[in-house]
Amino acid sequence: MTISTKLANFIKDLKYEKLPKDVINVAKDCILDTLGAALAAVNIPDVKGIYKEIKKYDFQNDCKIWGINKRASVFNAALINGTMSHAIEMDDVHKRSKCHAGAVIIPTALTLGEIKNISGKKILLSIILGYEIIFRIGMGIGATSHRLKGWHATSTCGTFGSAAVASKILDLNLKQIISALGIAGTQSSGLWAFTEDGATNKKFHSGHAAQCGILAAILSAGGITGPSNIIEARDGGFFQATSDDFDYKTVTSNLGKKFEILNIDRKPYACCRSMHSSINAILDLKKEKNIQPYEIERIEVETYEIAIKQCGLITHPKNIFEAKFSIPYGLSVALYDGQVLNEQFTEAKLKDKKLLDIEKKVVVRENKKYTNMYPDNWGSKLKIITKDNKIFEREIINAKGDPRNPLKRNELIGKFVNLSKGILSKEKQEKIIAIISKIEQLENIKELVKYL
Repeated sequence: MTISTKLANFIKDLKYEKLPKDVINVAKDCILDTLGAALAAVNIPDVKGIYKEIKKYDFQNDCKIWGINKRASVFNAALINGTMSHAIEMDDVHKRSKCHAGAVIIPTALTLGEIKNISGKKILLSIILGYEIIFRIGMGIGATSHRLKGWHATSTCGTFGSAAVASKILDLNLKQIISALGIAGTQSSGLWAFTEDGATNKKFHSGHAAQCGILAAILSAGGITGPSNIIEARDGGFFQATSDDFDYKTVTSNLGKKFEILNIDRKPYACCRSMHSSINAILDLKKEKNIQPYEIERIEVETYEIAIKQCGLITHPKNIFEAKFSIPYGLSVALYDGQVLNEQFTEAKLKDKKLLDIEKKVVVRENKKYTNMYPDNWGSKLKIITKDNKIFEREIINAKGDPRNPLKRNELIGKFVNLSKGILSKEKQEKIIAIISKIEQLENIKELVKYL
């Protein structure tokens, strides 16, 4: 039995009644968290631009574009909603797979679910399945090797998760689900080349994965067949083609018994998760020791290899996107503002001389201790040396938002309210929060979507 066949059986057979209560509750939080991140991106220039351009060619009105009060085809609504969900870097992330599932899975489920008029229970079930599939493929592929080859797992593995969601919503049979996974896999793409020049297409990857998964399920329903061994094929199998350190067994081990959705991180800071442990450390030290920026002689950060590759090479970011992948910038703005939210990433702050002065004092280097802990832990140690030779150190293994150091319920709600302010009225915010808390009672998911 191929891996896709095992996954397809799981997708087909899982029922809402079999889901553990804690898994259902986390899935509800995933909806709220992702919607907040997406709504905050509505006014980003290139997000507005892609909507404007796509609508020149798309005259359909099937599905809502969140926060814009406009509509598009199911394919383009999923693309735009997914792109928005990943745009400000505040969407959830799973460490062992290195995947941002929410930005792919929630847009797929709510967009396709809207046009199919499905219930709240089916939305939750499809979301939980989608998270499980994207994470298991991401864990099996070997997060470190896959990343070091330049692949973006949110996109490459995300197509599979989206296809799982779409297959469940469309009630595909077993053979069709197997084919949908195969068609999803052959569409897998997404490269980290944007780090070379500050290109802004990373946000597109999640939207593309959502769109591809829906397309895969629809093509399968129409009769196109996908390879049943898309994961393990000797010639062109997804794992062999994109990783040197994969493990097939990880994909299906304890499938249906252990749910990886319980192991996601939620972001308190609006930047790459690989920056969060050092930001967490400097905010703690600033608060506890009352450290002032003018006192600092040097800041040293020791972290894991991939954190340096992603966030340790840019000292003075040229644009907002680069700033979200710059440890020196994140630490500088944390020192001055005491927070690292979306408001801290502006063109004006990038040119602020006092921030530039701190940035050049930051040294980032690898410590094998943290590299060896990755991807199970994304840790770092931060050291502040003051001008009068005082030294302050803080090691953070599990940054704020980790399942072992979670955001409290009121913090999660506060995050949603902060991110969606100015886009939604207070009344709509309260409606959405209340509906999601009891979403399993909805007969039609449009009862939620109409408030977006």
